[in-house]
Parts: sequence; structure tokens; C-alpha cells
Amino acid sequence: MNRFISAAVLAAILTPVFALPASAWEESRFLGIDRNANDSISLQEAEDYRTRIFMEYDQNGDGRIEFEEYVKAEGLRPVTAAANSKVEVPDEYKEIDADDDMILMPEEMKMMADKRFKALDENGDGKISKDEFVSPGL
Repeated sequence: MNRFISAAVLAAILTPVFALPASAWEESRFLGIDRNANDSISLQEAEDYRTRIFMEYDQNGDGRIEFEEYVKAEGLRPVTAAANSKVEVPDEYKEIDADDDMILMPEEMKMMADKRFKALDENGDGKISKDEFVSPGL
């Protein structure tokens, strides 16, 4: 019985500790998108965020994100794997790649920002509040 009580107490103490990083991450991600710090994300801020992500992932600066650039930017290949070993195409990549050519273009990123924005803006007020901002986010 004492072990059970000890385990329950330990679980009660550790649960908030392990949950904290996830909520802190969501908060910091929200703040990184909400550039004017008004506690809401506008459609323009969502599109600007996707533009920043695009520029970061476009490692060779050619105005498009090839799948291999995405793999490297997202860290999808284990460091112990061979340099060009096969990586399964994630659902997010498939969702963004509207024409299924395995290359992401700025227009596709903008369409994704708009689509996710509309999905997150539950009350239709044209902005995303902290309460509406949930994973996978923008």
C-alpha cells in the first residue's frame, strides 16, 4: 500500500513538470508568430510566419523547397543513417505539396497558412487567440 501511495504522490508531482515544456513551447511559438504582441495572430502574421519558415527551409535559396531540404530542416533522418537514406514523406509535406511534385513553392506555403488559419479561427473573427492556437498550429 505504501508503494502505491508513494507512486501516486510521485506521479502527481512529476505530471505538471513534464507537461510544462509542452505548454511553454506552444506559448513561445505563439509569441513568435504574434509579431505585434497583441495576443492574437492575424492572417498576415500567419502568412509572414510561413514565409519565414520557407526561407529557413530553402537552404540553397532557389525559391523552392525540395524534399531533401525539408528532411534536413526538420531533422527527419537519424544522424546514424546513411546520407541519402530513404525517409517517408510526412503528412504535413503531402498536405502542403498541392500539386504532388515533391517540391514546395511559396504559393503552396501561403495556401497552407490560409487553410490552417481558417481552421484555427473557430469564432471567425479574423484572428487566432491563444485559446484557439493548438497543435499542429500554423
